[in-house]
Amino acid sequence: MRNGLGATLVGLAKPVIIRASGEQRYLRLRRSGLKALRTVNRRRGQMQRRRSEKNGFALTEEIGRHGDLLHELVDTMSPPQAAQKNFDFVADAFDARDIEWWLVEDYSGHGYRIGVRDESKALVASALMFPSASTPAYVKSQQSTAVALAEVKGLCEDPDVRIITVVSPKKVRDTNWAFGFRYGCTIEFWTKTATESRVIIEAPTENRAAKLMSEDEFTLQSASTEAGRSCRVPSVLNRTMLEDITFPIDAVYTWVDGADPEWIESKRRLEAHLSGSEYHPEANHEARFESKDELKYSLRSVEYFAPWFRRIYIVTSGQVPSWLNLDHPKLRMISHSDIYDAADHLPTFNSNSIISRLHHIPDLSEHYVYLNDDVMLGKPVRPQDFFLPTGLAKVFPSRNHRPFGAPTAEDGPHFNLTRNIRSLLESEFGVTVTRAIKHTPYPMLKSVQFEMEDRFHDAFERTWSSRFRHHNDIVSDQLHHYYAQIVGKAVATSISYRYINIRDQSHRWIMRDTLRLRDRSTMCLNDAPMDDVEPLPDDEVAHFLESYFPCKSSFEV
Repeated sequence: MRNGLGATLVGLAKPVIIRASGEQRYLRLRRSGLKALRTVNRRRGQMQRRRSEKNGFALTEEIGRHGDLLHELVDTMSPPQAAQKNFDFVADAFDARDIEWWLVEDYSGHGYRIGVRDESKALVASALMFPSASTPAYVKSQQSTAVALAEVKGLCEDPDVRIITVVSPKKVRDTNWAFGFRYGCTIEFWTKTATESRVIIEAPTENRAAKLMSEDEFTLQSASTEAGRSCRVPSVLNRTMLEDITFPIDAVYTWVDGADPEWIESKRRLEAHLSGSEYHPEANHEARFESKDELKYSLRSVEYFAPWFRRIYIVTSGQVPSWLNLDHPKLRMISHSDIYDAADHLPTFNSNSIISRLHHIPDLSEHYVYLNDDVMLGKPVRPQDFFLPTGLAKVFPSRNHRPFGAPTAEDGPHFNLTRNIRSLLESEFGVTVTRAIKHTPYPMLKSVQFEMEDRFHDAFERTWSSRFRHHNDIVSDQLHHYYAQIVGKAVATSISYRYINIRDQSHRWIMRDTLRLRDRSTMCLNDAPMDDVEPLPDDEVAHFLESYFPCKSSFEV
C-alpha cells in the first residue's frame, strides 16, 4: 500500500513539475521579450533624439520631451487649438507655394484632413521640409514611424505613400497635457484616372462621401472651416449627409455657491420654517451644496472636447462664480426666477425641482444636454454621441437596478425618485422600470419635457412645491430617460464613462486610472454621502481636476 501510494503521489507530482517548468520558461521568455522591447524603445528614442538634434532641436527651456517626441512647451493649449495650429501650419505652407489643396475633414476631435493632387508630392515636400528652426516638427506615413519633418522628401518620393500626417507637438509646461499626432494635419494624395468614358478621382481612404468620385462631383467649391478659415471643398463633400446632425444643441448647467452667506441664511430661514416636515437627512446634506469649482473644470472640458455646443446656459439662484467670464458670447446666465412661474416656489434648494423647470429656459434649443456641475467630458465627443441625426435622443442606462417598494423618508432620495417615476409610468403605460441611469450628460428634447409636464402635471407641481428634496419628488431628467424611450423619442445605448465618488477614498485608484488613461468620454465626480467611509482629501481631488484640465478656458476671466 505504501509503495502504491508513493507511486501514485510521484505520478501526480510529475504534471505539476512539468507545469511549473513550463511557467518558468514562459516567465523567462516574457522577461527577455520585455527586455528586448525596452531596448528597442530605448534605441528608437535615441534615434529620434539624434535625428532631432541633427535638425537643430535639443532639450531647452522651450522644448521638452514627451514619449519619443520633442514638444514645444507652451503655457496653454486645448485640443481644438492644437489641431488648428497644425492645420494652419500646413495650409499656410501650401498657400505660400500656390499648392492647390482642399478640406477633406474639419476638426472633429482629432486633426484636420486635407487633400492634394498626387502629382504635387514634390511640391508638398519642398513646402514642408524647411520648418521653423525653433519648433520641433515631425511627419509619418501609414507605413512608417515618425521622422523629423525635414525628412519629408523621402516619404513623398515613395510611390506607395498616399497619406502623411504632419505635427508640431505641443506640451503644456509642468503637466502631462501633450498634443501629438492625434491632432496633426493629415495630407492625402488623391489620384486622377481617365477612362474612355469618364475621369475618376480617387482618395486614398474613405471619407464622409466615398473614395471614388467623378470629376464633376470633385469640383472644388468655396467654403470655410468651423473655425472660420477660408478653404475649398469637393462638392460631394459639401453635401448634407444622412448621418450629419444639422440642428443646434445647447448645454445646460445647474450651479449653487454653497458658501455664499446670503444663500446660507436664506436656506436656514426656510429650514426653520419647514422644521418638523419629513425629510431624509441626505435630502438636505451639506455635500449637496459644496463646491470644489467643479463647474470651472466642467466648462474647461466642454471647451476642450465639445466646442460644437451652440450656447451654454448656467442656472443659479442669482449667484455668479467669481471666476466666470460673463462676456463670453456663448454664455447665458439664468436665474431661478426666469424659469419659475409661481413666486411661491422660490426660493428653492431642491435640485429635483430646478431640473424639472430647465425646459422653461428662454430661447433654449429643442435639443440640449443637461450636465450637473460634477459631470465632465474626458475626451473629444461629437453631437452624434448624444443624438441621432433624426433628432432622437440617446440615453445611457446603468447596469444597477433600483429596489421596489413605496417611497419613504428612510430611504435615499435616488431610490425614491425611481419609485415615483416607476409609479407614473406603470399607471400611464403599464410599463415598469428597474435600471438606474448613469451619471453622464443627459441628452434632452424640450418638446418631450413639455409633453411630460402636461401629462404628469400633478407630479411636477408637487416637486416644484418641495423647497428641499422630498421622498415624493420626481425629477424630469430621469423621467425623460424612461418616458422618451416608451414614446419612441429616445434609444438606449452606451457611452464610455467613469464614476468617482469623492466621499469614498477607495475611489482613489479609479481617479488615478482615469487621469492616466484619459480614455473615457465622460466622468462624474459625485459626492454621495457615505457612512463609515473616509472621503478623498480635498487636495487630491483638486490635483486630479487641475491635472486633467490644466488650462484656463475662455469661460474664465
